[in-house]
Amino acid sequence: MSDLAKHSEILFLWDAKMTNPNGDMLNDNAPRYDESDRKAVVSDVRVKRTIRDDLQYRKGKTVFVNNAEQVQSAETRFTELRNALNEKDDKKVFLSCIDNRLFGGVAPKSNLQIIGTVQFSWAKSLNETETILSQGTGAFGKDNSLNKTFRTDNYIPYGLFAMYGTINSLNAAKSNASEEDVADMLDSMWQGTKLLNTRSKVGQKPRMLIRVIYKDTYMIGLLDELVKIDNENSQQLRAFSECELNFSALARSLKNMSQKIEKVVVFYDDSAKKYLDNFKDLNINLEAKEL
Repeated sequence: MSDLAKHSEILFLWDAKMTNPNGDMLNDNAPRYDESDRKAVVSDVRVKRTIRDDLQYRKGKTVFVNNAEQVQSAETRFTELRNALNEKDDKKVFLSCIDNRLFGGVAPKSNLQIIGTVQFSWAKSLNETETILSQGTGAFGKDNSLNKTFRTDNYIPYGLFAMYGTINSLNAAKSNASEEDVADMLDSMWQGTKLLNTRSKVGQKPRMLIRVIYKDTYMIGLLDELVKIDNENSQQLRAFSECELNFSALARSLKNMSQKIEKVVVFYDDSAKKYLDNFKDLNINLEAKEL
């Protein structure tokens, strides 16, 4: 099928300013952080949640792992979908959800297991940063008390993140993930990040989203390792405009493997437009779009 998701790699760059991009529930919801290299961490699950929420709320797509008003079991959710579709075939019910076609999963009380077409790795900030704990006054206190309660906030001052992802065309043939599904996912990855509006998550912005589409099942691999920050004192960075991004290793890899590449698609924010020159004259089909 020509509309099945094409074999690709993804590199997503976004930044977070004075916010908690991914709280660690086992550490009082403090930002995930690697003490060894002093870099902030964001899990793949956090970014998938951003994508799912945007697909559900803004795009109106059917999502299996949804954000229901009331917590429900996977079995209840599956039964809910089965009844809505009036369908007995477990696979048809399961794959009616865009997130199952993209990310895979296991159908409750069934032998059906779908390996995800799309997978993301955990992301680290390209810059060194720190976690900050601050206290403030809450809105309320105990009845008849003279004092209000206190609240605590955990955040990082600034982090520029690079997340790597893959789209496996072989798995797409099993999950029916289409190019339309991928387009919706990438749009929700971008717009969903912009629309994060909880108190702990607001303050994040997508800067660049690169998709390398291959002619066959080849992959360069780990594109996040091919971009870096040249700033000597990266822990002092507080804005994207201060970052000095280096794409030379990525550009070199793209040029070396140009014969295996069908197209490179670059979505970019105006603030990252100057970096487009890195992808020119590489003997590749380049499609750049400002969002």
